Amino acid sequence: MSKQLLTPARMADLSAIAGFYTSEYCSQSYVIDPSIIAQSQKLGFSLNDYRNSFDGLLENINGRFHIYLNTKEGGHLHHPRVRFSFAHELGHYLIAEHYRALSDPRSKPQPSFQTFNMDNKYEVEADYFASCLLMPEDQLTKDFIRQKFSFAVIDEIARKYNVSITAALLRFSGIGYHPVMIVCTRSSIIRWVRYSFDFPFTYLIGGINSEVPELTSAGEYFYEGTKNLNKTETVFAKDWFLLNNAEDRNRKFKEYCVYYEAMDQVISVLWE
Repeated sequence: MSKQLLTPARMADLSAIAGFYTSEYCSQSYVIDPSIIAQSQKLGFSLNDYRNSFDGLLENINGRFHIYLNTKEGGHLHHPRVRFSFAHELGHYLIAEHYRALSDPRSKPQPSFQTFNMDNKYEVEADYFASCLLMPEDQLTKDFIRQKFSFAVIDEIARKYNVSITAALLRFSGIGYHPVMIVCTRSSIIRWVRYSFDFPFTYLIGGINSEVPELTSAGEYFYEGTKNLNKTETVFAKDWFLLNNAEDRNRKFKEYCVYYEAMDQVISVLWE
């Protein structure tokens, strides 16, 4: 089974909150600078190499909030990973429900990691908020709504807005210019899924925490060691999805894989 923790209404709310802050404080900048928004809220932040402790952390110190950003492996304030972590922690501060929870003196700071897992709704919301903040909908619409979809569109978004491929995919799937599904497989196990609400299928063979199906491009990597670099493969609905109708079995989809060998991870992008 595939999870989808955010409803379209909640995604629209998060996009609207992010849009307010980008239009209010970053309207003159094409690439959004989270530090400007933090400063506008008198929100302190620090950058340091915290090793593997976290990617980002928002701490409440006697009612004053402070963001800690991890600059491990050569990160810096304008690095895509650090920018996303910064925007994610801003989400925890600017989303009212998150702020109230963190304002409780009994609450402890929660380290955030860019794993995009779906186990914690607050983390999923902050991830989506971050993607909205760094890629404002009005600007994305102006740039990409008329383009025919291919993975090149995602690559262009990532470069244009100085974000990671995963962040660009997260935002694109939420806006819904073209139905897509994103599947993250790590060590041959499906870890998380995101999809556009108009994507035709939502149930994967085996579901989350199951082995990736063999007859897929991601499966070729984990079971055969084959990498389809910079190449879009054709797969069938029966290769990825649990189907109710037999006539859907040979429905063709495109699959493009992004490989992260250091993490033994593949991000599959599926579209029709």
